[in-house]
Amino acid sequence: MSDTPGPSFRALDPLASINRYFWILAVLSAIVLLAPIRVGDLAGYDDARYALVAKHVVQSHHWLEIESNGGPALEHPPLFSWMQAVLFVPFGLSDPLAKLPSALCGLGVILLVAWLGRRITGDPFIGVLSMFVMATTIYFLKYAARAMTDVPFTFFFLAAVCAWLLGQEDSRWVLVAGAFAALAQLTRAMAGFSIPLLFAIDVIVNRRRVPLRYLIGTALIVLAPPAAWYAQWIYRYGAEFFVRDSTYLNQEVYGPLSPPWRRYTGAFEYLAMIAKSYWPWLPAMIAGMVVVIRRRDRKLRILILWIAVVYALCAITRSRVLRYMLPAYPAFSILSAIGLQWFFSERVVRNGLRILTPALAIFVLVIAIHPPVNLHAVDTRPIALASTAATAPNELITFYDDGAPRYDEMNEMLWYGNRYFVPVLESRSLPRALHMPKTRVFIMDANTFRTQVKSRIPNAIIARAGHLVCFRLLDTCAKPTACIGNNRRDDR
Repeated sequence: MSDTPGPSFRALDPLASINRYFWILAVLSAIVLLAPIRVGDLAGYDDARYALVAKHVVQSHHWLEIESNGGPALEHPPLFSWMQAVLFVPFGLSDPLAKLPSALCGLGVILLVAWLGRRITGDPFIGVLSMFVMATTIYFLKYAARAMTDVPFTFFFLAAVCAWLLGQEDSRWVLVAGAFAALAQLTRAMAGFSIPLLFAIDVIVNRRRVPLRYLIGTALIVLAPPAAWYAQWIYRYGAEFFVRDSTYLNQEVYGPLSPPWRRYTGAFEYLAMIAKSYWPWLPAMIAGMVVVIRRRDRKLRILILWIAVVYALCAITRSRVLRYMLPAYPAFSILSAIGLQWFFSERVVRNGLRILTPALAIFVLVIAIHPPVNLHAVDTRPIALASTAATAPNELITFYDDGAPRYDEMNEMLWYGNRYFVPVLESRSLPRALHMPKTRVFIMDANTFRTQVKSRIPNAIIARAGHLVCFRLLDTCAKPTACIGNNRRDDR
């Protein structure tokens, strides 16, 4: 470790050399983010859910009707599904296109981290080093390859912070920061309020002066788009919106935990998750935090405030998932770069980057040629295709899986197939669904089919895949033309 109390924040290499590192890392980042999305499929709880909403937008040509399984999907705002739909319209529905917005936003995060690291430290090499850390953070790369909102939300958060800092020189950038905050809210709803909260704390702590007219304009820009979106939802669905929204918030944000004392352990749980996953950069990140706190530099202080806001909001909510901390990872990366400069001499850091960049290039090429294949819909995809082929365009299908609300499987079948479902979510409801059926075709787990249907009710098997069976009831009173319009409900 060097004897100096903190990094010098001056360029280590000539500017041309640093720019060369930047472009090399930018190309490698693009490859490692874009190459893997061509393989694998979509998982059900999040990936397939957003994709099937975009699928409905494309097929219905109604961009304001956010639907799932024939009914309104009122839990999440629409921006990410709109991003997917924009790609689906000219190129068609596909798994890679569903993942592409997240991958592109991931690339944007890496590029912006380089700019922000350079901006707040005044050292171009810190920017490149921050970029390297971000591009080699495996947890971030994992979700950049998923059709989920976490990385796009991280991009909008980071872009808002960058614009906010530019507003120190030109107040008009504060309005741009508000626009990115609004986009974040249209991506992750209430989580987007963390951005204006960060700005407010920065104004107070750093005594930053922003002209009142720009603050008012920014507040309007932040609030107007989500307010307009929710207003039209309330107008369309009335009390149903409040019921759905409150149910979702109760499940994800402020609902009870079991055991009850876990309500107070969120801060410790997130610390444990970060300590377990943020390697090899965790020691450098902690060192960077120490350096920034000791230097008391206003420009650098926003990194600590940024992490504190995201961490506190994650810790007080019901759901405890590390990916909710991803908006703080750009700050982690810059702090890690600062910490590396503190741990090691300038020569060691410079030579280390020269060695690790070719190693990263080899790793990226291997990933590009042989990307990891993650399959989630092994059972549901063939069942979805078979059930679609065996039914009329407007015909519904009854779905039951061992009495569990398997929304993940249903979302996958809604994405890969082209039929809506009558879900049977409890085992006590199954006898009525079988003896007074609303549909002719059922999808059911194999164990229940064997014990409740196979030798008891006349049936014809359409397809089997893994633990699922698709079959048609014979000689039943089911309406053969049960239609989508009679099932106006969300699959959630």
